[in-house]
Amino acid sequence: MSKLIVIIGITGVQGGSVASHFSTLPDWTIRGITRSPTSPTACSLTTRGIPLMTANLNDPSSLTLAFAGAHTIFSTTDFYTPLYDPHTRALLKDGQSINEYCYEQELTQGKNVADAAATTEGLQRLVVSSLCDASEWSGGLYTGVFHFDAKARAVRYVRDVYPELAAKMSVVQVGNYLSNWQGNLGIWKGQDGAVYLSVIQGTGTQERPQTNVPQDLGRIVHAALQVAPGKNILAASFCMSWTEQFASWCALNGLKHGGLHEITLEQFEKFIPIPGLGREIGEMMLFARDFGYDGGDPSVVLPGDLGVDCPLTSWEEYVKSEDWSEVLEKLK
Repeated sequence: MSKLIVIIGITGVQGGSVASHFSTLPDWTIRGITRSPTSPTACSLTTRGIPLMTANLNDPSSLTLAFAGAHTIFSTTDFYTPLYDPHTRALLKDGQSINEYCYEQELTQGKNVADAAATTEGLQRLVVSSLCDASEWSGGLYTGVFHFDAKARAVRYVRDVYPELAAKMSVVQVGNYLSNWQGNLGIWKGQDGAVYLSVIQGTGTQERPQTNVPQDLGRIVHAALQVAPGKNILAASFCMSWTEQFASWCALNGLKHGGLHEITLEQFEKFIPIPGLGREIGEMMLFARDFGYDGGDPSVVLPGDLGVDCPLTSWEEYVKSEDWSEVLEKLK
């Protein structure tokens, strides 16, 4: 008998990866949850035979219906949509930053998922896309990494309020998206003809968890379900430093490697014109520099530690498979 996995955010990158992988597994069926069932991505999924239900993470009753009959729920919440939405500023309380608002919204979403999942009859597994609590693991030094803290505190809510659900839960902490490289990441050409990468001071030599989300996250979620629940998985395709990664990228693209150009957090903020986003990402990088992407949590394991087959993308494979024409065009 096939098992039903209900995928929250199936039209997004993470949910789409889980759907793509599980659609290849004969012992699984899929139900996707989306707020926008008429979007092009949703229509494409429907054409592929993947059933969708309209539900909203801000509406717990809609989640209860969408979760009915699930063996497994894959949960991912949304910090960034209101951050990008220009209408969000009108919703802020006096003295509230947009990042704080997004934190509150995402934490509420995570709690709503937990509340609905806890009442789902027959549910066997819950896999939560999360990150570590940067405020806690830094001892209060980095309190502005809101998209980390919201996800971590939603996981804590499950453990504190629903111990039976927590016993069915596994966590996947998704690494830095490899697709960010297509955004150019501050790559520029100097007068000497060499290519440079701007990074925040001191962040160049630490290994960073990197994830080819479309290809690999679904595989990691499947691996998590093949072992006992309770795992806290750093869902990385590989770990690599900016220094090593950028030198390799230049070599694979036939470019003269100039090295890293260190900048301050304040300079980094100016690279990202969306208010609040540059500071958020910059503080995340500083937290990872000082405490590690996972905060140094000793419970964290890598996909390779699970003891099941989980093929992942290497950096060289990723670079060779991507079209870099738009990035390279900007360097001419």
